[in-house]
Amino acid sequence: MTLGCLRAAALGLLATGFGLAAVGAATAAGRGLSVPIHRSEAKGAPVLEEIEFYGHSYALVIGIDDYKGGWPRLSNAVKDARLVAAELTKHGFDVTLKTNLDSDELKSALEEFYILKGEQPDARLFIWFAGHGHTENAEGFIVPADAPRPEAGAAFRIKALSLRRIGEFVRLAQSKHSLAVFDACFAGTVFDGARALPPAAVTRATTLPVRQFLTSGDAGQTVSDDGSFRELFLRALRGEERADLNGDGFLTGSELGLYITDRVTNLTRAKQTPRYGKLRDKDWDRGDFVFALSTTSPALPPSVTATRPSEVDHETVFWRSVLRANTASASNGPPLTPPSPSYWERTFRGMRNRNESWMN
Repeated sequence: MTLGCLRAAALGLLATGFGLAAVGAATAAGRGLSVPIHRSEAKGAPVLEEIEFYGHSYALVIGIDDYKGGWPRLSNAVKDARLVAAELTKHGFDVTLKTNLDSDELKSALEEFYILKGEQPDARLFIWFAGHGHTENAEGFIVPADAPRPEAGAAFRIKALSLRRIGEFVRLAQSKHSLAVFDACFAGTVFDGARALPPAAVTRATTLPVRQFLTSGDAGQTVSDDGSFRELFLRALRGEERADLNGDGFLTGSELGLYITDRVTNLTRAKQTPRYGKLRDKDWDRGDFVFALSTTSPALPPSVTATRPSEVDHETVFWRSVLRANTASASNGPPLTPPSPSYWERTFRGMRNRNESWMN
């Protein structure tokens, strides 16, 4: 069975351990991330020491507009890549920007990035890919500029790059943390979907090895090419929306995945459902990728202000963020009203079930 996935042109979308302090700093020389460590998560807890959480930060950002093998040409993938690259540079990443790569160039860029940049154990590796994706027989692919349509059979599979191959590349990296974001849709064949809300705080457990993935859509869906996914990602990095659930000044890969999934699913009325998770490997699914936010996240509404991070009502925080963004143009209808608690229970149970089963 074959499931196609196209980015639609101009489609509207509008633990345990010591807690980390609320402010991180990118080190100019090493492009890493320095973080003060507090004795506990309690407010006002003394700082024990400041550690270099990451010694190096590397990003490979790819955007493909100019498709030549029968795929629709895109309008904003390259623009999105450039904007993401600029923002990541502000966050201390050493960024490599690639555009309109053919099959050989795409495979070489990813393999060399993970092996060469990933040689340093204290580095964090970030990938951004914007372009077409495809699913065939439950196998996900990202599509280079010169790949033919899937109807070409073996010729397509030779040119396209499977997610399984990318899973091989990430295992070759020695770096402790890797996060790959695909603004494309396909089935996840090497990573497990998230099964729970993110931890209440960033802790020592966060430093354990991890390989994380986030896609802007699922197999068979149409993903927008209007820059909306990129804009939500950048808002999260800048602290402009409540992606940092516990308000500690850090954005983890898990928090990013939950924020993107909720916002995109709501804005598209579930026509586009991002997926996020960790590599299906016991050695690479323990930690969490970390960004230091550009600014402090918006304050929690008074009704959900918590004295400890673990007391935050995540569902209420999310719904209030939806209400703030819920304009007539975004919802394509009148403003929505918050659902009942029983609705939330059913909704989040369904999200967990989908995230657990979508790769199978």
